Amino acid sequence: MARAGGGQLTAAIAADAAFGTDLYRRLSAGAGNVVFSPASIAAALRMALCGARGETAAELAAALHLNGPEEAPEGLAAMGSIRAGDDVTFRAPNTMWVQSGFPLRQEFLASLAATVSAETADFMRDAEGARERINDTVSDQTEGKITDLLPRGLIDYWTRLVLVNAVYLKAPWASPFPAAGTRDSDFYTERNGTSRVPMMHLEASLSYRRGDGYAAVLLPYRGSDLAMAIVLPDGPLASLETPLTREGLRGVLDGLRAAPRVRMRLDLPKFRLTAGFRLDDTLKALGVVLAFDDTGRADFSGITEAKLLRIKAVVHKAYIDVDEQGTEAAAATAVVMQTLSLIRPPDPVVTMIVDRPFLFAITDTATGLPLFLGQVARP
Repeated sequence: MARAGGGQLTAAIAADAAFGTDLYRRLSAGAGNVVFSPASIAAALRMALCGARGETAAELAAALHLNGPEEAPEGLAAMGSIRAGDDVTFRAPNTMWVQSGFPLRQEFLASLAATVSAETADFMRDAEGARERINDTVSDQTEGKITDLLPRGLIDYWTRLVLVNAVYLKAPWASPFPAAGTRDSDFYTERNGTSRVPMMHLEASLSYRRGDGYAAVLLPYRGSDLAMAIVLPDGPLASLETPLTREGLRGVLDGLRAAPRVRMRLDLPKFRLTAGFRLDDTLKALGVVLAFDDTGRADFSGITEAKLLRIKAVVHKAYIDVDEQGTEAAAATAVVMQTLSLIRPPDPVVTMIVDRPFLFAITDTATGLPLFLGQVARP
């Protein structure tokens, strides 16, 4: 696949960005610090969509901003097309864990063959051992940053298929923040007044955009198309709803990717966030209902003819650590299925002090694919 991708790849990335916007609205509402990977969640659900049929497929596809199962494999290839570069560690493996002896349709296996590795497990005889094996694999894939993705009791005798995506990123800044410039400084939280946080300081040429109601800056990683976007609203975090509604996450990020570079003085707090979500109710609120149905209406007949399948749970965990040198981030998503039962000359210096709650996104600047998304309410 060409690096820049064709129309299908562009559409897949736009779909993931729209899905990420929907998730952000749900997961950040009334919350403080948030981090998650839209691309990871979408990847795991795309694997399930490849085998969904009828109204079950229509609901899943609509939530993912796709037209149908036929579009699902293209998005799974998007992360595999990312140019990480020699200085960046990036991986995003997809793994399908199947009950030993459980028959899968050849069409389903063929649709995932290029992007998903298959492993067998014995959920029926040793559900706890299978759970530990999956969790250990995810931990290895994420350098120990995502542990216990599947909580005890989630995998049982009736589990037949677990679809897992893991993402790991370790990337140095193209322009590191000098450690000597970090000082404790005020950060103005929305609910708890002022707190003192370690504030990094950087003077560099960076892509900067003044949007309607927000300011945004793009921090590139060394030797890579990957970068972190910082979006600072003029008011409270909730005020970002207006530009997200008007432009969408893809529009905000695309506008920033196309913005000129300016000389900047940037103050940014160090932060480390972890989060875990059970996404069943969130996905149901986005219209994915039949996939979870336990009365026989869920239609995953594109996966197997042997038994009726439904989604029992969708779980997600994420981690991010931002300091003077760069970023380490990881995420993993599991869908548990069971049987029923660019540079210009310097401009005047722009100062941006990120001393209040803000949104962040790690994106592939070549395509706009959002890998990580979240908000910092209190570092």
